[in-house]
This record gives sequence, structure tokens and C-alpha cells, in this order.
Amino acid sequence: MTLPAGVAEAVERHPELPPFRLLLPAGWTRHLPTDDEERELLARMRERIRPLGRPDLEFQLTAGTKAAFRELRAKDGIAMYLPTEVGESTAVPMSMSACRITGPDGRPLDGQVAELFRRHGAEFLGDDRTIVRWRRTFATLPGLERVGTEQVNHLVPVPGTGRRVGVLLSTAIVRDPGDPVEGIDLDALVALADAIASTFAWAPSRGAAGD
Repeated sequence: MTLPAGVAEAVERHPELPPFRLLLPAGWTRHLPTDDEERELLARMRERIRPLGRPDLEFQLTAGTKAAFRELRAKDGIAMYLPTEVGESTAVPMSMSACRITGPDGRPLDGQVAELFRRHGAEFLGDDRTIVRWRRTFATLPGLERVGTEQVNHLVPVPGTGRRVGVLLSTAIVRDPGDPVEGIDLDALVALADAIASTFAWAPSRGAAGD
């Protein structure tokens, strides 16, 4: 497959899932949810951002990255995707994580999905009605009163599991909780999260994983 210029393919393999792939924008990189990767990533991000003279962006990205790694480790995390190799004009305070989720007591996820549609404004992403999408807004991140987050979630059922297992893509968009929830910048970042999620596809089982 020939990818557009500046787009990278991340292929994920998890012992309990079929392999899947995502297409990532230029400058985005894939990371495993380990302590070593978190420390290395934060050091690289600070090194790149500080020369830009943007302490606000450094604070937002650091806070969002720490929160994303913490949440991913607490779940059955697969990988995290971050805009770590971008310049000032394309730096965005957002991250995406992928994790495996299962229905309660081995039952299908249908009940939880129905609740998302009923109470959380869920909708399908795309005409094939495969990916379920919903948003949540948090006023602050735990321990970081200056930082809030807009979360965009995409749930993909794993084939052959009777909808008992899914892959959850969660995008966290870090923002100042004093800013309006809706706005041109936020809308653009939500659209970017949707665009990345829309590239989700189950990949062939052979071949090496990579970005």
C-alpha cells in the first residue's frame, strides 16, 4: 500500500486481538505504555518545545501525556499515539490511546453501547455503522487544576467475538478549563481525532509491527 506523503502506518499486535492498523498524521509517533517510554517521551517533548518559548504548550502537553500514560497503564492498554515530532505551527495538545475492553462477565458490549447512545450522545462514525463515537468533557485532570480535557472516544468491535470484545480509541484534547468548550480550534482537533479513528482497519496477521 502506498501512503500519502507525511502519513505513517502503525500496526498493532496484541496477544488477545487480531492485528489492526491506524494511519497517523505527520509527526505523530507510537509508544508502548511503559514507565521507560513515558520518561523518554517527556524528555524529548520538553527538548523540542522549550526553544519555541511556549511554556503554556509545554505544560499542556506534559500534563496530558502523564494523564494518558497513567490511564492507559490502569487499563488493558495497547499503545499511545502522540504528536511528538511536530513544529510550533502543527503542535497540538492532544493524544490518542488504544486499549482492549470486554463486556461484563464475558457478555456482549451491547448493553454498554446502548447506554452510550441513550445517555451520552453516541453516534456511528461513518456510513458502515461499525465504529461507535461519543464525547466527554472533564473540567480538570486529577491533581492538575489548571488543565481540563475534552475526550473523544471511538469503539470498534473485534470480529469473531460476538461483540464481547472491543478496541477503544480514546483521544484526550487538553485545554484551559476557563476556555469555552466549543470553538474553532477544539472543533478542528475533534475532527482530527475522528479522521485518525476512521482509518482503523484490521490488518493481515503476518508481517512485523511498526510505524
